[in-house]
Amino acid sequence: MGTKRNIFLAVTALLVAVIVGVSAVTLAQGPRTSSVEMISRTGSQAEVNDYYDGNTTIPYYDIALNSYSLDDFVEENSVVEYTGADSYVGVSVNEKKGDIDWVQVKNSGVDFAMIRVGLREKMKGRIKADANFVQNITGATEAGLQVGVYFYSKAATDAEADEEAKYVLEQIREYSVKYPIAFYWEYDLKEDGSQDERSRVVGCNGEQVTGFINTFCGKMKTAGYDTCYYATKTMAYNRLNLSRLTNYDLWYAEYRPKPSFYYDFKMWQYTETGTVPGISQEVPINIALKKYA
Repeated sequence: MGTKRNIFLAVTALLVAVIVGVSAVTLAQGPRTSSVEMISRTGSQAEVNDYYDGNTTIPYYDIALNSYSLDDFVEENSVVEYTGADSYVGVSVNEKKGDIDWVQVKNSGVDFAMIRVGLREKMKGRIKADANFVQNITGATEAGLQVGVYFYSKAATDAEADEEAKYVLEQIREYSVKYPIAFYWEYDLKEDGSQDERSRVVGCNGEQVTGFINTFCGKMKTAGYDTCYYATKTMAYNRLNLSRLTNYDLWYAEYRPKPSFYYDFKMWQYTETGTVPGISQEVPINIALKKYA
């Protein structure tokens, strides 16, 4: 599988430092197969040892766990792959990536594309189409790529999440969407990492956001589509109630050489600075760990 991967990813000094640091820790502690290991549990909290973060406390849920072996995430030809089972390489694109040569993307070894269908404005709250959605989904499909789509949400109520779901279903009805329809919701942050108080979602708490995901993804599931929600480690552990989201796949984002998350996920976005032939801008790269198509 690795022989067809000739995508060249940007390699930063930070990534190299992480790999070296983690290797040193691993040698000191001995080999491990799991990225997050349980130490103890007290009620709704669990103490775990995270591959990168060391001992930390996370919410405990009786849900499916991450069962991927660390050793099976390997880098070959500058691309991370999972060798423990079938896996598929994908890109995430929106109008900011400009005009894309999808034939080149397909020939470089990419299997699928997650294409933004639209967004809600973070201040005024209006729904807007992604200017390149039709161009991207048509070009990717004609080039032979499987496609999924995502909506960049700034929903502040369940009703708005429902409105976004209806919008997406209307936009994709003429296309063959085999990969998930994804709900992509995140807080707006300032440079110092604090929330932007100007954002319309600044007051939304984790239970509310969990509800938005349920509203959007539930509508997609009822319509017969695979569906998922996007989250980072911080968002998933500190904000969301994962026990309410077990009907949907997690599209997990962590920009490190290996994913380190206690619970199950089906797609992993491991960089946002990849370079792929046919795309002039840096682009996020994903691994699908489930056969959707």
